[in-house]
Amino acid sequence: MSAWFEVSKDGLSRLVSRRGSHWILGELLQNAWDAPGVTMVNVTVTAAGKGMTQVIIEDDSPVGFVDLTHAFTLFADSGKKNDPSLRGRFNLGEKLVLSLCREAEIATTQGTVLFGPDGRRSLKAKRARGTSFRGTMRLNRVDAEAALAEVRYFIPPPTIKTFVNGVELVRREPLRTFSCSLPTEIADKEGVMRRTKRKSEVTLYVPPDGRPGTVYEMGIPVCETGDQFDVDVGQKVPLSFERDALLPSFLRDLRVAVINSAADLVDDHAVASDWIGQAIASPNVEPEAVERILRKRFGEKIVSFDPNDREANDRAVAAGYVVLHGGTFTKEQWHNVRATNFVQPAGKVTPTPKPFDPEGKPAKVVERTKGMRVFADFVQRLAREVMGVEIGVQFLQSFNASAAYGSRQMTFNVGRLGVSWFEGPLREEQIDLVIHELAHEYSDNHLSKDYNDALTRIGAKAVMLALRDAEFFDLQQDCESLE
Repeated sequence: MSAWFEVSKDGLSRLVSRRGSHWILGELLQNAWDAPGVTMVNVTVTAAGKGMTQVIIEDDSPVGFVDLTHAFTLFADSGKKNDPSLRGRFNLGEKLVLSLCREAEIATTQGTVLFGPDGRRSLKAKRARGTSFRGTMRLNRVDAEAALAEVRYFIPPPTIKTFVNGVELVRREPLRTFSCSLPTEIADKEGVMRRTKRKSEVTLYVPPDGRPGTVYEMGIPVCETGDQFDVDVGQKVPLSFERDALLPSFLRDLRVAVINSAADLVDDHAVASDWIGQAIASPNVEPEAVERILRKRFGEKIVSFDPNDREANDRAVAAGYVVLHGGTFTKEQWHNVRATNFVQPAGKVTPTPKPFDPEGKPAKVVERTKGMRVFADFVQRLAREVMGVEIGVQFLQSFNASAAYGSRQMTFNVGRLGVSWFEGPLREEQIDLVIHELAHEYSDNHLSKDYNDALTRIGAKAVMLALRDAEFFDLQQDCESLE
């Protein structure tokens, strides 16, 4: 009886050739690293003439291949399917490599299989330990060098010495290692690969110079992300069939895990990047991580734009705050930003002075002392002289500023300034506060040109008034006249 279908080696070879050469050593190395009890792996890549390259990979596993038929059977049930801590899935990797070979040999503890122009044959010759793959493949010098260059960026397991053409692969120094729950793939009782979540160890590295950030699956690079870190996931990661693309949902979860565990490592250039934005939009991001990102990106003084107190936004800028407008973040990001309680509306941080108590009720009026009556008279006379307007003056017990001006009403906070502040000869601090408030006759915005011009104009007129009539500013004399 004939098999349901056959696989064309040449057709498969043409298909996998489109992937380039960087994946070849990865497919072979992952099998060697996953071999039970392995402590050493040797990779040798040499030119074989006429656009051919010989690749040899040997390991010292005491077990070798458990089932030698897996050397040539596509999609046979693999023991790796049940273990998310092993790299393989479909008994596919070495077959893809074999499709590129003119001839090959797989020798292991269970026997030897030869692949040649006339087909496949099995030999009884066995190795005492480990497995050896030897293949002569259609790989020119440029492609072979590219494959060798790529393997230098692999991250070997710490317990396995790995040599490539006699040079040991050096394991990079990790930035941080942490545990988190991530999606993975594992076979069910029927051998069908199912997605599930499992706690995994994740390690962050600085990408080598000139290399984009990449996600690794247990030391094997699987997908470039361009993120700040190389991220090595210690279990199977959900991949496309060709093992060259991550599922978007997995990448999002991984980025969130990185931010939650290493927001302090994010550099100033990355805080505004797309991958950070994606992470802080997730419902699983932690408030502490979001706050760290906000501090790195905007600094320590941040408020959100307050549409209910527009002057407060200008006051915040004047006080050195960064005002975040609605378009700075998406709806999901804003939800997580507000959850930190770090970013408050400008109206709460730099509120516009209003003669109300903290509960919004009119503040209690203070009975005027003689000094307060004299000072109120001075303020009204000054407004009349330098602005040509009549204003009222009131003294309240407590509100959210030292003084306020609006609707031609000057209000002083006696609770904050103190009764004694209004006593005695006229002082610089008093004139400073009065001119500051009177300028609001022309603009509420401290940063506007109108407000700036009002300050200088009122100040100049006050100086000229003092030159013409010094007694105008002698409050002590006015106070004595009330006695």
